[in-house]
Amino acid sequence: MQKLLVAALFCLPCLAQQHPNYDDDVKPIFRRYCLGCHSASGARSGLNLEAYDGVMKGGSSGDAVKPGRASTSLLYQAVAHEGDGVPRMPQGGGKIPDAAISTIRDWIANGVLENATSKPKGPVNTTANFTGSTLNKPVGPIPMPKTLPAFGAKEPLRPTPVTAMASSPWAPLLAVAGHERIYLYNTNTKELVGELPFPEGVPYVLRFSRDGSRLLAGGGKGVEAGKVGIYDVWTGARVATVGAEFDLVLAADLSPDNTLVALGGPSKIVKVYKIGEPRPVYQIKKHTEWITAIEFSPDGSKLATGDRSGGLYLWEAATGGIIVPLAEHKDAVNCLSWRGDGALLASGGEDGELVVWNATDGFPSATAQNAHAPKPPPGTFGKLPNGVLSVQFTADGRIVTTGRDKMVKIWGPDAKQRSASKVLDSLPTKIASSFDGKLVFEGDYSGGVSIWDGKDFVPLSPVLQKTASNIPK
Repeated sequence: MQKLLVAALFCLPCLAQQHPNYDDDVKPIFRRYCLGCHSASGARSGLNLEAYDGVMKGGSSGDAVKPGRASTSLLYQAVAHEGDGVPRMPQGGGKIPDAAISTIRDWIANGVLENATSKPKGPVNTTANFTGSTLNKPVGPIPMPKTLPAFGAKEPLRPTPVTAMASSPWAPLLAVAGHERIYLYNTNTKELVGELPFPEGVPYVLRFSRDGSRLLAGGGKGVEAGKVGIYDVWTGARVATVGAEFDLVLAADLSPDNTLVALGGPSKIVKVYKIGEPRPVYQIKKHTEWITAIEFSPDGSKLATGDRSGGLYLWEAATGGIIVPLAEHKDAVNCLSWRGDGALLASGGEDGELVVWNATDGFPSATAQNAHAPKPPPGTFGKLPNGVLSVQFTADGRIVTTGRDKMVKIWGPDAKQRSASKVLDSLPTKIASSFDGKLVFEGDYSGGVSIWDGKDFVPLSPVLQKTASNIPK
């Protein structure tokens, strides 16, 4: 059975951050590396970096900077040596230092400030105060399992990796994927309350409905079949089965009104079904790689979808019409999470970036680069794989992530790190935040058993200990 980690979230105050500005931080970089070619007296390609107005005017290739969007700004692409067909600068030399590149990126991302008293330009600073949302809160009793049907299948001899995890938005209930089953835990008592069958294979996605009354599970068997099952949380009964894929379902979600299911996987097509109908209402064929992340906005108006090549888009949930591409990630989009009010969307990718998006205009509000970069062991060289594997907004608007550095981290909506766990023994694969935002649950690759109270690791429950004892020695 899977390992669960329960981590206490600590509310730490946000420290004010002074963002880079042109006069104090960026112009000295240009003076050292760029003004030989791009000054007032010799503005190659029409670009003068010696004055703020010259930077904002751009050159013969167009705008040099796009306030709020560093990754698509020609200036950043040139100095970072990114982007197809973009000249590498400085011309004929190597890259400027990483610290200088980071300063330029932060300067663009935070509104290209001219000086310390300037106001930012462009769509930035959208992380307004947020303390919680009652959107989709159920009327009446909060959904919790009562008497679940008996489940007699034997446990696997060995624990399996945690491939999916979800926490109810309104109740102390946690769902964890297993082999041909879903484990349900009461997070107040830390006890297993039952198991739900998933005979299709392994669940690779679990999602509670926005009102907490339904649980969606999607998965299957590789290169064979994939489906989505929907369960009633009160009774554990499967109330619907959706889709008929020829491979795994890797991403799926249930619309807030519990009428639509969006799913995707290796087919590279997002299919949106109305529950009870055999054919999709519409299909999205824009993606060029496997679909790896899908999530409806809390109000049901938007659908966010991500793929294995870094493609990320916002769509009209009712029709599949495109709203805006979210161009930032340079590798697979592993995970998505909407804030409770739908104003912000968080995404994490194999490029190591945590991006917080303004859902109104599609611009990044904040970005954390190398959010989960592992530290190389002593005596080793080069960079280790760096990726954000799982992300979730908490009920109070913070962001929880886990990644390839084997740590769980807590961020503000400004993508500034608040706190972090110690380095774990096994690679964390999934995280989920409790309904009240006070706890974080984490499942890892080894499928071991432990619980973290913020200090010590302890066994989760006797049921899990029994599973561990079944492993042949």
